[in-house]
Amino acid sequence: MKIFVFLFAFLFAVLASAGAEAQVTREAIETLERQLLDARPPVGPEEVREADGSFRTVALETLLPDGRAIPVLVQTPPQFEPTKRWPLLLAMHGGPMPDARSALSGALRMLSVWDVPAASAGVIVVSPAMTHVVARAPRTEHTLPYEILRPEQMEAILHDVAALYPIDPNRIVSTGISLGSNFSIGFAASRPDRFAAIVPVSTEGESREHLLRNLMHVPTFMLEGKLDRNIRGIQGPRAMERILLSFEYDIVYREMADRSHEGFAEQYPEVLRWLDERPRNPYPTEVVRVPHDGIMPLARRVHWIESDTRRGIVRARVTSHERIDIDARWVRSLRVFLTDHLVDLDAPIEIHINGERVYRDTVERSLELAAEDVRERGDPGRVYAASLLVHVPTSVASLAKARAFSESLEPSHPEGILSFWEMYAQRSIENRLPSLGLEGHIVPGDLGGELAALRVDAIEKAGIFDKAGLQEGDLLLEVDGEPFFNDSTVSELRAWLVRELDARPRKLALRVLRRGAELALDVTVSLEPF
Repeated sequence: MKIFVFLFAFLFAVLASAGAEAQVTREAIETLERQLLDARPPVGPEEVREADGSFRTVALETLLPDGRAIPVLVQTPPQFEPTKRWPLLLAMHGGPMPDARSALSGALRMLSVWDVPAASAGVIVVSPAMTHVVARAPRTEHTLPYEILRPEQMEAILHDVAALYPIDPNRIVSTGISLGSNFSIGFAASRPDRFAAIVPVSTEGESREHLLRNLMHVPTFMLEGKLDRNIRGIQGPRAMERILLSFEYDIVYREMADRSHEGFAEQYPEVLRWLDERPRNPYPTEVVRVPHDGIMPLARRVHWIESDTRRGIVRARVTSHERIDIDARWVRSLRVFLTDHLVDLDAPIEIHINGERVYRDTVERSLELAAEDVRERGDPGRVYAASLLVHVPTSVASLAKARAFSESLEPSHPEGILSFWEMYAQRSIENRLPSLGLEGHIVPGDLGGELAALRVDAIEKAGIFDKAGLQEGDLLLEVDGEPFFNDSTVSELRAWLVRELDARPRKLALRVLRRGAELALDVTVSLEPF
C-alpha cells in the first residue's frame, strides 16, 4: 500500500532542514501548512485520453490491511491536470454481490452513473470493487453471511489514490447506493473528521441517535424512493432526516414519491453543486465523540480530541482564544491537539474538564509533532502544532457533571429495527466468533472515578482465556487497554470484539491483578472461517 510515500519524504526533508527545534513560530507552522497543500505526487498514473477527450478509467490495486487486494477504479475529469488539487468522490456499489466479477461490474456502474456530472463539476470519482464483500451462502430470513468494507480498508483505498493523484483533503465525499450508501453513513460515524460530506442513495437510513450525533460536521444529502422495497421501510431514512434536523445538522432529504430502489442520477448535478459549497472544516471549534453500537466502531480520536478509552463520551468547545471547555465521561485521560486556528499558542491556555481547571500554561509548537501527526493520519489538510495530555478529574462534582452530560445525550427518538445490512453483517461475525469462555462480575474498586475491575468467576477449560493463563479469582483490569467501569459486563466485551475483529487473528493485551500482584497476559482472538 503506497501510503503517501512522497509526503513522508517531504516531511522528513522539512524536519531535516529545521534542525534542532528552538521556539517554533506560528509563521513556521503556516509555512508547513502551505507546503503540505502545495506538495504533489512526483509520479502520477499513466493517463490515456480517449477520442472524445475524456480520460480512460485507471484500475489500481489496493492492498488491504489484512493482506488481500481489491481493484479500485479511478475516473478523472477531462480537465484534470496534476498541478492543482481535486475533489474526490468515493462511490461504492451495492451488495453484497454474489461474486467478485459482479463486484467489479458494480464498481463500473458507479463510475458510469457519476461520469457526466462529475466530469462537468471537475471531480475525481473513485469506485472500489469490493470483491471481498460477497455473499458466502444463500440469503435466508435471518442470515446472509458476508463481511463489510471496514473503515481501515476505506482509509487504505483513499491513501493509495492520494499517493498518485493530487486530492484536496478538504473535499473528500463518500457516496454509495444501497449497501454502499450504508457504508457511507457508517464511515462518517466512525471517522467523522475524514469527509466533507456524505451522499447516501437508496439507503436503509439510521435511527440511532448516538451514532448520528457524530455527524455534527458532516453535511448529508439523502436520495430515497418512497416505494423502495429493498429496505426494511421508508421509516428508516425518514428517521435519519428527522434526527439530524433535531440536532440542527446540515441535512437535505429528497424522497421521490413514485420511485423505488435506484440511483436518481438526474439529481447528481444539483448534489455536486451543493457539495461544492461545503468543503470540510478542518478545525471546528466544537467537536463531539459519542460512542455507539454500530458495526463500524468510532475512532478514539475525533478531530482534535482523543479519548484513552473506546467508551469515552466527549464534548469539547473552544470558548475563547485562550480557553477550552470539555465535558467527558468514561474517560481517564484525553489528548488535546492544538493549533493557532483554534487557540492562541503564544498565550497561556486554560483547559477545563467537567467544570474543573486541569491545565493553565503555555504550550510550545513543534514541527516534529506536526509532521508526525500528518504522517500518522495521512491527512495533509490538518496540521496540529502541539498536543497536551490532560487527566479527567474524579471528584464528586466532576463525576456529577459527567453523568449529567451523558444523560443529556439520551435518545429522545424511538430506535428502529436494526437494518438488514447491519443485522446480516453482525450475525456473520457473531456466528464465527467462538465463545469467550469467561464469566465474571464487576467489582468497584479504589481505581478512581467510575473505574472498576472484572472478577473472574469461571474460565472455560481450553478456551481462549484459559490458554492465555487467566485464572478464576483474577481481577481483570484492562483488555487491549480498555478498562472496566461500574456498569461494564462481559457481554459488552464480546460486543466490541464483534465490531473490531476482521479476517486476521487479534492479540489483545490483558492487565490482571492476581493476589495483589499485577500481571501482563495476552489472549488471541480470531474468527472462524465462513
